[in-house]
Parts: sequence; C-alpha cells; structure tokens
Amino acid sequence: MKGVVLAGGLGSRLKPLTKVTNKHLLPVYNQPMIYYPIQTLINAGIDDIMIVTGG
Repeated sequence: MKGVVLAGGLGSRLKPLTKVTNKHLLPVYNQPMIYYPIQTLINAGIDDIMIVTGG
C-alpha cells in the first residue's frame, strides 16, 4: 500500500525558527516533525511512502 505525507509550506507562523531550517525538521520532543506522520504510516503497514514538498 502507498502513503503520502504532505510537507509543503514555508512555516511563516513558526518564524524565527524557520529562518534557519525547514519546519518539518524542527524537533518535537526528540524527533523532527516529519518523523511522526512517517512513523504512523509505517505502523499502519504502509510500505511505500511519498513525501510531497513545496515552497
């Protein structure tokens, strides 16, 4: 099965943090933000994951 993670946007509401790094790489607890949707898909048995970016 295939899964899609939407990871677009500029992160303007997270400034000044997003001036240095992409919002999806900002840490939440001990992992980058992008980790959580990817791990959720893996836990659901999804084995083909596409990350859609933009900005």
